[in-house]
Order: sequence, then structure tokens, then C-alpha cells
Amino acid sequence: MDFLNLALDQAKLAVGLCFPNPAVGALIVKNNVVIGSGFTQQPGENHAEIMALENLSESSNNATLYVTLEPCSHMGKTPPCVEKIITSGITKVVYGIEDPNPKVSGSGLRKLRDANITVEKGENTSLIKTFYEAYIHNHKQQKPFISAKFAASLDGKIATSSGESKWITNELSRNKAHEIRAASDVIIVGINTIIKDNPLLTARKEDGNEYEHQPLRVILDSNCNIPIESNVMNNPTNTLIAYNQISEDKNKLFKQKGINSIKLPKENIVDINELISFLYSKSKYQILVEGGSETLGSFFNL
Repeated sequence: MDFLNLALDQAKLAVGLCFPNPAVGALIVKNNVVIGSGFTQQPGENHAEIMALENLSESSNNATLYVTLEPCSHMGKTPPCVEKIITSGITKVVYGIEDPNPKVSGSGLRKLRDANITVEKGENTSLIKTFYEAYIHNHKQQKPFISAKFAASLDGKIATSSGESKWITNELSRNKAHEIRAASDVIIVGINTIIKDNPLLTARKEDGNEYEHQPLRVILDSNCNIPIESNVMNNPTNTLIAYNQISEDKNKLFKQKGINSIKLPKENIVDINELISFLYSKSKYQILVEGGSETLGSFFNL
């Protein structure tokens, strides 16, 4: 049985829950039977390894821990996971990938080995590497991981010549899109999408309820034409308007309603590179671009 990929299934349960911590899954196995499982909880609460230890059906003495990401070894909002693992009676740890975070970066594995716990890197970890693609990119490249989401017809079109568009996807793909939103720190769209579609831009589960973590909604609006009654303005604290110029009246209205905005001028448009740098400075590491052709093109041309 591939216990490491079963741990990955646990990690997926943490998506949309544990931001800004990485989503991690863990299994504790004894005599080839899973005796404990867990995934990362909300910030300040238990990490995956601790959840698995607290959910044990029997003693973890001489058991093996399977974990998707190297256990943490530093003090954050919670104590280091390696300390609890060392005192748990676990004798072997199989991990998916080494944590690229410089606060960990192999130190967790070293501490486990120093405690005479057998440590092995799992085999066939390609799915786990893909799962942590954005997390790895962030720490190694020191910049956000940017992905784009759009639906295109077989002839490569995303809308009619008049700009009109309808869903050409199915419910399964739309649910997947919401999962991607939940895993993102930021959603970016252009003002045309807001005016034409008036979207909520929230991450919603299959039952229609919102995920615990909601990404920041960034609207590219060069001239600040966004209607105040737009759905994205219902929660202005989680919306950011990036603009090139703004009228005095609109600026005053934004301040009255607590709407966040930032001026990032570049000729007659919003400076995308400056926006990316700003978002990174605010610990926004995973960006999802969902706009129409103009917005998508501005990112593809970077």
C-alpha cells in the first residue's frame, strides 16, 4: 500500500484551512495498518504529525510515520513537531519532500536521525512535488507562483468576437477551480470581468459554503471605474483595487467605505510587475489570474 500518497490525501483536506502554513498530511502505520492520521489545522493549532499522534487507535511504539513534508524543527505559533515525534516511540519516518523553507530545510530530518530514528525519503513522490509546486517556487525563487485559469473552446477561443462568454465547463471542473482558489493567496481579475459578470470571487465548497480561507481579490482597474455596488465590494477588507489614476470623489468614497486601493501607474495601465512585488511583500505567495483576454495577456507577456 502506498502510505505516502494516502498521506497526500490527508494533506489535500488542509487546503483552504491552514493558510499561510503549508498543507501537510501524515499517517502513522504499525504492522502495515494505519493507526493514526491527520492534516494541518488552522494557524496556531496542531500540525499534521501532532493530529495523527492525537488520533491514535493504539500505541505508536515502533510505528512508522509517513508525512508529505519534512517535519518542522523550529518554534512558531506551535512547538516543533520533531520533538513530539522523538518522544512518541515512532522508530521510522518516511517523508515526501524536504521542506524548502530555510527555517527547516533539512534540520528536522537531522534532529530525527540524531535521535536514532530511521529517516527515509519516499519513492514515487512526483504527485507530492506537484502538490507543493507553489510552496517550493516561493522559497527557491523568492517570488510568487502565478497560475492562470481560463476555459477555451477547441478552436482556442475564450469568448465570442463581441466579448460575450458562457460556461463551457462542467460542474466537476468548476469545483476544481474553487479548490484552486482556496489554495491561492490572491485572485486577480480585470475591471471588465467585474462589470460584465459581477462575480463573487470567493472559494466555495461543493455544498456551496465558503472555505475557511478566502484569497485576497485584486481588481486591475486603471481608471477606478469599479461600481461600488459590485459583489466584490461586499467585503472590502478582502478586496484590493490596483489603479493608475483615481478621481478625488472616488478616492474619498473608497476611504469612507474602507476600500483598499493602491496606485501602481505605468503609462495608462497598472504596473503588473510592481503589483506582483507588492503582493509578495505582503506574504502573498500564490496568485491565480482569472481575468479575460486583456488581463491574461498582461501576465503572459511578463
